[in-house]
Amino acid sequence: MPNRVRFDGTARRFYEVWYFIFNDPASGDGFWIRYTLLNPLDEHPEAGAALWFAHTCRRDPDRSVAIRRNFAPGDFEARAGTAAVRIGGATFEEGGVRGGFESAGHSVSWDLRYEPSPQPHYYFGDVLRRLSARRTSVTLPNPQIFLSGDVTIDGRPIHVARGPGHQAHHWGVERAPRWLWGHCCAFDDDPAAVLELLAPEVPGGAQVAFVTLHTSSRTYRASGLGSLARNRASAGLGFWHFEAVTGSDRLVADIHVDPRYVQRFVYVSPSYRTSDCWNTQVGDGLVRVYRGDRLERVLRARGTAAAEVHDEQPQRIAYPVWGVALSEQH
Repeated sequence: MPNRVRFDGTARRFYEVWYFIFNDPASGDGFWIRYTLLNPLDEHPEAGAALWFAHTCRRDPDRSVAIRRNFAPGDFEARAGTAAVRIGGATFEEGGVRGGFESAGHSVSWDLRYEPSPQPHYYFGDVLRRLSARRTSVTLPNPQIFLSGDVTIDGRPIHVARGPGHQAHHWGVERAPRWLWGHCCAFDDDPAAVLELLAPEVPGGAQVAFVTLHTSSRTYRASGLGSLARNRASAGLGFWHFEAVTGSDRLVADIHVDPRYVQRFVYVSPSYRTSDCWNTQVGDGLVRVYRGDRLERVLRARGTAAAEVHDEQPQRIAYPVWGVALSEQH
């Protein structure tokens, strides 16, 4: 049960996250809903639980919303071993997510259902999962799902019908100080294709990149030790680039988006270090698969790729020239 609660009710230093990212097929809008526990037994102002909500309006980015609300340590329920979570008045259990909150002058709510994925996705193999579990664990219980229901933003209802998306579950005692991330499960060329990208900074300052592409015909998994030595990743505000090698295959994945559709949140680590998170849910994706020097396959996604750049040293985040205004505001 990949979504089962890992918090045991005793650990003072611990974080756990469940989140959904999805798109509305009718409007092309993107959504991000996040349930978070952070050091639930501590008395620090950031400790307890939080809800995040982001809506990216494709028609008018000025109408986009990115808000969060913290809840007191006692205002949540998450029993170890179950797959049910409540934060404030918002609930999550496998197959459905429901709730809402008010923050920064906005009122948001959601009531969505989905059919769970048959298999979870793991970025790492068994050995690396066991090693990383001492510090942090990353799992995708639902790498490709279709959500249906209603989202309401400031009294404006939005009905979502089979919005493509995914759901992830993270937990541990510390986060990486930097990571690049990308995902897409709604490609024009192959409805069954799912792309998963992750490049964390590991202890010692090195970066490793994990790339997996599931298609209707086969899976390309560039996450073994041989691949990690050759994989590369780079990103900034509005662009993500991954190159990976597995056997005789080479994968090149790019996600691009107008920086106006990239939204900022502030992460807080279990040791209360802050970091910037820039996230989009409406990027364009391009994946190329090479066998040797021969291009074998191309996958495209228009406005349905999600990506994120996170860094405890925000000055390292690259900005395109035409995004200087946002850089100055940062």
